[in-house]
Amino acid sequence: MTELPDSARQQLKEQVGGPSADHIRRVFERYAALFTVGDTDGIAALYAEDAVVRDPVTSPAVEGRENIRAWYQSAFDSMGGGMEMKLEGAVRIAGHLAAGALIVRTHNHETVMRVETLDVMEFGDDGLIRRMDAYFGPSNYHMEQG
Repeated sequence: MTELPDSARQQLKEQVGGPSADHIRRVFERYAALFTVGDTDGIAALYAEDAVVRDPVTSPAVEGRENIRAWYQSAFDSMGGGMEMKLEGAVRIAGHLAAGALIVRTHNHETVMRVETLDVMEFGDDGLIRRMDAYFGPSNYHMEQG
């Protein structure tokens, strides 16, 4: 790890404990991979039993692992399947919290819909996602020729 100046060390001293940065990065990568193949059971397993999802962040909360699994299944069903999710750049990690920019593209339509999201996740000490808030709105939807 890079040797940090004293000012940065002071600023970051509260970011101790919890899962490692490598673990958090791997969860974001796994999340994108599982989303791409539509594996709702795999996605749900990334979440704590009492986790909360707001996707988008302005929508009502989905609470509990089984409800989260069902919510993802409903989202996949409503899109007719065929979506790809990729990380766009590095995951930003601050202790138990992390944010990753993601691009989602549909595959099953003549016109591809691309959605840009910023997903913010809070992790428990056990490495599971306790909360996920997805930040995106109308300006983050784009149509592309398929």
